[in-house]
Amino acid sequence: MSSYFDKLRDPRWQKMRLEVMQTNDFCCEICGDSKSTLNVHHKVYFKDRDPWEYLPEQLSCLCESCHKQNHKTTDPLKFFGSLLPLDGPISRDSISLVIAGILDFDYKLSLEITGYSDNKFAEKAYKYGQKIGDLL
Repeated sequence: MSSYFDKLRDPRWQKMRLEVMQTNDFCCEICGDSKSTLNVHHKVYFKDRDPWEYLPEQLSCLCESCHKQNHKTTDPLKFFGSLLPLDGPISRDSISLVIAGILDFDYKLSLEITGYSDNKFAEKAYKYGQKIGDLL
């Protein structure tokens, strides 16, 4: 098994990171720096996924300074979410509907926006979210 840093040398990652940098005109997305060394940052992480197995929208082009600063702060939702098995559609549906319930979005509208089907599991996830929202 390759280490994460070995995977960053993989040609598939090198190709993807070059595409991300080109898309951003070789400038940092935060400060606009085009002179410093640039890094491609994963906005989200998924357990057991290789660095090149992400969508371009899940990556950003950052200068070294902004990249280091970005990693100094921990986003709890991002951290805990990266530990969940969210690659399956049922998991994503459930998490989305729990969040919709917490935020007290209209259930039918949430289904319409997401394209999820109305079934007992969807409704249950939404109701769990509402209960959590009531506790907050």
